[in-house]
Amino acid sequence: MQKLNAGVIGCGFFAQNHLAVWDAIEDVALAAVCDLQADRANAAATKFNAGNAYEDAEEMLANETLDFVDIVTTPPTHRELVEMAALFGKHVICQKPMARSLEDATAMVDVCQSAGVTFMVHENIRWQGIIQHAKQIIDAGEIGIPFFAQVSFRTGYDVYPNQPYLATEERMVLLDMGVHMFDLVRFFMGEVTSLSAQIHRINPDIRGEDVAVALLRHENRTSVANMHYVSAVEHDEIIHIPVRIEGDCGSLEIRRDYQLSVVSQKRLNHYHLPPSQYSWDSPLGGSLAESVMNTQKHWVDCLHRGLEPCTSGADNLKTLELVFGGYESANQNKVFHIKC
Repeated sequence: MQKLNAGVIGCGFFAQNHLAVWDAIEDVALAAVCDLQADRANAAATKFNAGNAYEDAEEMLANETLDFVDIVTTPPTHRELVEMAALFGKHVICQKPMARSLEDATAMVDVCQSAGVTFMVHENIRWQGIIQHAKQIIDAGEIGIPFFAQVSFRTGYDVYPNQPYLATEERMVLLDMGVHMFDLVRFFMGEVTSLSAQIHRINPDIRGEDVAVALLRHENRTSVANMHYVSAVEHDEIIHIPVRIEGDCGSLEIRRDYQLSVVSQKRLNHYHLPPSQYSWDSPLGGSLAESVMNTQKHWVDCLHRGLEPCTSGADNLKTLELVFGGYESANQNKVFHIKC
């Protein structure tokens, strides 16, 4: 199978995970990297065996023969870079959150469709092995029809040194982590019809909210999503996402230490599903490395087979609608109804 030539824009903190995976996937050749900071681009090119390093994204797109571009920059730059890549005829994978407004996100999806390029959002949490295993159990009908789900992200991890822009964002945890939590809710429980959310700021040194809770309504189903960046808890949830799903014939629960318990037909089964190990690893933990690997393998497989990715730009618009609907609900203290 012919290798795909990749170009990565953004070589900062989280991009190190992307770059390590592109270097590891045999079907991909890391042709070029780009960062506004030349020393960071050069360091990434050396560390991850990239062909060339650039400071200017347009120059990279014009000079390199690329099959796709991976955009791992801060959200305010996403629209411009996605549109630029699409106009150069390159398939695009972009870090979450896709955009800071539905208007920008919709424009990004539209320009990619018009250019005939595949567009995917790097929504990696659903690609943790234990979460994929839980979905297979649900799809096999082992717990019957799900009627309740709870997903949680509670951490006291100091995200601001590595991602200082988060401290100045007017919209923070609901946008930064809500996309993950709402994607998981949709993944397990289907589309949402309405939601009610509350947001709070606990840390006085940041601009936006660092606590958010949402109650989501599906057709005959209910979900709860928690996301907190200020939780001093015994078992931190920054990487390992607890999930509880109850069905009319059983239930399942993802707990710490990669434990999955399933109650089905009055029998209890336990599974231990630690993440796959790689020669490289993320400083944040093994399940993150596994999820990034699985996400990017899915992207490569979709390009080779001409398939639409599970978290395409068009699909991610539905997740973003929940995020921005959550802000509307919290700010106006009302239930937000999803447009049909």
